[in-house]
Amino acid sequence: MKIVNTNQMRRLEQRSIEFNISTNTLMENAGLATAKICRRVLSKSQATKVNNILILAGSGNNGGDAIVAGRILSDWGHKVTIYNCSRSGRVHEKTSTLPHTSILVSSKSDPDFDLLSNLASQAALVVDGIIGTGITGHISGKLKLILKILKTAQENQPGLTVVALDAPTGIDIDTGQVQSPRVTADITIAFGYPKIAHYTMPAAEYCGSVLVADIGMPDGIDEDIKTNLITDELIIPKLPKRPLNAHKGTFGKVLFIGGCQRYKGAAYLATRASTRAGAGLVTAATPLSIQLDLVEKVPEITYMMLPETQDGYIDADAHSQVMGSIDDFNTVLIGCGLGITDSTISFIYSLLLSNSKLPSPVIDADALTILSKKTDWYKKFDQLAILTPHVGEMSRLVGSGLSIQKHISTEDLIKYANKWNKIIVMKGPYTRIVSPNGHVFISPMANPGLASAGTGDVLGGTIAGLLAQGLDMTDAAVTGVYIHSLAGQRVKNMIGDTGIVASDILTELPLTIAFLKGIDV
Repeated sequence: MKIVNTNQMRRLEQRSIEFNISTNTLMENAGLATAKICRRVLSKSQATKVNNILILAGSGNNGGDAIVAGRILSDWGHKVTIYNCSRSGRVHEKTSTLPHTSILVSSKSDPDFDLLSNLASQAALVVDGIIGTGITGHISGKLKLILKILKTAQENQPGLTVVALDAPTGIDIDTGQVQSPRVTADITIAFGYPKIAHYTMPAAEYCGSVLVADIGMPDGIDEDIKTNLITDELIIPKLPKRPLNAHKGTFGKVLFIGGCQRYKGAAYLATRASTRAGAGLVTAATPLSIQLDLVEKVPEITYMMLPETQDGYIDADAHSQVMGSIDDFNTVLIGCGLGITDSTISFIYSLLLSNSKLPSPVIDADALTILSKKTDWYKKFDQLAILTPHVGEMSRLVGSGLSIQKHISTEDLIKYANKWNKIIVMKGPYTRIVSPNGHVFISPMANPGLASAGTGDVLGGTIAGLLAQGLDMTDAAVTGVYIHSLAGQRVKNMIGDTGIVASDILTELPLTIAFLKGIDV
């Protein structure tokens, strides 16, 4: 499923017109889809006045969609009031289709907003059709007061449901930035396609559940759009096949390079994840002193005993030993729990910046931080690879000094993926995968339970395990992110979002793959 920005949506609407699907038809379809969702919500509502619906309509097309929904809901017997929020008092032409004007109220006739306050306090459901995707400028004046009244109603009426059309008012649909005040929706209906802000923080926090409504746009008009929402339908065909006559070599070999005395657990989590993702053989190239602990926890893997420093980090001289065996593997995962010392810095520079070619490399954690110490690292490490940074690691790689709390735009990720010739897995809520050719894949999931130590090691191991089984690098990154996110979501559904630890995800990985394959376990 494609994800679009405002300009792309306008072009898709224009292409629909070229296929003889009029704007009026799209609007009628959008209104009908909205009415059906509202009716479904009200059928489950615990509110005492379940028929009372307040529709906040602007004068643009978003208001037109809302007015159509109000007309249909009124025809179905609901008590509907359409409140025209236009500053000028202008109404959308769709008001001419209303069966009677008694359900239409203008804010111009309600100067103190007493009527609006009363309507909001009596409503079981409010539809936000004020602006949608077309927000420009700041929320101020009359609109600011309207949004404050809605917020007060939500605070005073726990059963009130707010449904936003395309985007809650106050949200920039293209950047995901939010204004104050803004609408906080329980449900956002995305017409035709999901929009960027639905899966971008902080806006996503105000969208509630995002439902994509088919409004009758022709198939195939979106082929030039490169941003995709990751879905079951996208992932299931990519899952590696498991033939009955397979042997361990069928499913490939992963070489893990990392671990140290301080971060022993990272090696366990990453290597176990590769095995749980289906790799046939996993080898851990780690300091000798941590291997005994690993053997007890992951007896299925093999080991490459690397020389280490006195304090338990990989020694710089380990480079030659690794490169002597590298051709035996299908993929290599580098960096989890590596530690940052003079020896590991020298080791990573020798491994990645010496024009050596590695099999399908995945670079994570401390290896990313070490790379960032060289401003031209991507010129020397120029082969295609998967990078799996969080925001702090990404900011160090680009050398911007960007605060770890800030969001890196998708446009910037595309720029750096192309400049570096790397697939970037930008970890976080709604993880984004960006390839050098500009294709973007966004996870539909945000799970605070995954904000704990070690979950990134599990993700790196999952991606490496899929690479070993023959997926190309973009498919492995996209599939690994989705399986990892879905496994986390399944754990959250069982135990909540507090106290999830990385090893919980390990157990759930094969069960998640089985679920996607339709296997009953």
